[in-house]
Amino acid sequence: MPKSKKLQQQIENKLETLQKLIEEIGNHSINSDDPEQWDSDYYYDLEAQLTKALELLRDKKGKELDDFGEPLILEEGLCSLVDEYHSEEE
Repeated sequence: MPKSKKLQQQIENKLETLQKLIEEIGNHSINSDDPEQWDSDYYYDLEAQLTKALELLRDKKGKELDDFGEPLILEEGLCSLVDEYHSEEE
């Protein structure tokens, strides 16, 4: 598989997962005036979904450093993949 096809597939997969997470996040409503809605499990669930969404967008970095003292990237996040895709297209 050519690199651009592989890259495109990675982006599509991450976008599909992100879309599902955003839909789940969108199902949360917050009414600060209603103490009945002050359920910690509700907000822990929201936090977990937001964290997963951010993890899709960000690069996963390891503890080892590269030659410039920056952490090595273990897996590129959606932002980096899209940047790389556009760089290849130019």
